[in-house]
Amino acid sequence: MSSSPFADHDAGSPLERTLHTVNSALVFWFFAFLITGPKNSHATTALLALSLVTLPATVRVAPRVWAHAAPWLIGLGAYCLYQIAYRLIDGGLEARIDPPARYLGAIPILFYLARYGFNIKALWAGMAVGSLIGGVAGAQEVWIEGAQRAGAGIHPIAYGSILALLSMILLYGATIFRETTWRIFLSAAFAVGLTGVLLSGTRGLYPALAVCMAFIGYRALRQEGVSSRALMLTVAGILAMLTVAVFWIPSIQQRFEETREEYVQIRTGNLNSSSGHRLQMWHTGLHLISEYPLFGLGPDAGKRQALARGFMVEQHYDLSVLTTYDHLHNQYINETTRFGLVGLAALLGLLYGAIGRTTDPLRGTIAIALAIILIEGLTETVLNHHRLMMAFVILVTVLRARLATETIGARNLTLSGQASLSAFDGAEGRIPGDSRPHP
Repeated sequence: MSSSPFADHDAGSPLERTLHTVNSALVFWFFAFLITGPKNSHATTALLALSLVTLPATVRVAPRVWAHAAPWLIGLGAYCLYQIAYRLIDGGLEARIDPPARYLGAIPILFYLARYGFNIKALWAGMAVGSLIGGVAGAQEVWIEGAQRAGAGIHPIAYGSILALLSMILLYGATIFRETTWRIFLSAAFAVGLTGVLLSGTRGLYPALAVCMAFIGYRALRQEGVSSRALMLTVAGILAMLTVAVFWIPSIQQRFEETREEYVQIRTGNLNSSSGHRLQMWHTGLHLISEYPLFGLGPDAGKRQALARGFMVEQHYDLSVLTTYDHLHNQYINETTRFGLVGLAALLGLLYGAIGRTTDPLRGTIAIALAIILIEGLTETVLNHHRLMMAFVILVTVLRARLATETIGARNLTLSGQASLSAFDGAEGRIPGDSRPHP
């Protein structure tokens, strides 16, 4: 039986082996039912409860975990605490602090998972099953039930964003797994998930998908020793073929036609369209930022509407835009309008913390998630969707925990004169068959 990497803490005990198995099941559960399950997953609740129960044992290894996961812990903690403090100051005891308070629970979960571990393949299997379930559910909505956009019971943008995150990471996983069976499984889950993404009609995701595919293709071909010139030509050819292929999908054709028509309307001065509404919201948001730059206006949409009224009347904008939507369709403008430049800095610190002090291929996995969020954030307030934000927080948390576990485990085993296998082979960037360290 494989042992815990923390060999000086009763490694390999029945309790540790049991918790390792339970953790693997909970990680799988969270990602498998990320789209179709309840908004607040019971899996994260269970992980938080276990992390609190085992806190005395986890505290003893906290300094070593902190050394590897500090950027994420600092970024997540600063972002959530700023949000909580701001909401309490702005709204008093009746303020809604649940979302950031819930994300803070990822901190003890990270220490707990780093201490007791989980099977890394449970994470990949969970993401694959979640992509399959989500993709099939969306396809059924559109192809059988006749829905205009896939959503699987949630907002189409949130649905498409979560599936984009899962499917792109699965495509990346298909290039770094060694076993053929896993490559086929992850590739199939990617294809089904990508179908759901396209059926969601989320236009802001198209550039993000192109960037992620280019990155994955570049990295995979580079590993095979392809020359830089041939590599660039191949990647360009793949993107060109994908562009041509997606235009054969009716839902994408419709969305591109809508975009073209909206552009024509905007050129004639008509802003009464989806893109036109966005331009009105962005301009109004930038005006409010100039008026309240440091700490913003707060999360109250009503306050924003009242303060923006005079500017919108002056610009001949549609006043209903800010009442129809409770956000500004741009992650950065929306965050700064609500919480100021300080809040934007906290958000950027969170995103940087996700990737700071990581190694390849773990770094590549998180980079894909960040690319989707950063690029889609230009036209959507993507992190306002609780499911997606929780997916991002838990994904980074379990990966950072795994990195801490493997790094510390390798160090302990090296010091004791033993060899170990890492879940991630940094030299080759591939995932070997066994994901736990061996004595």
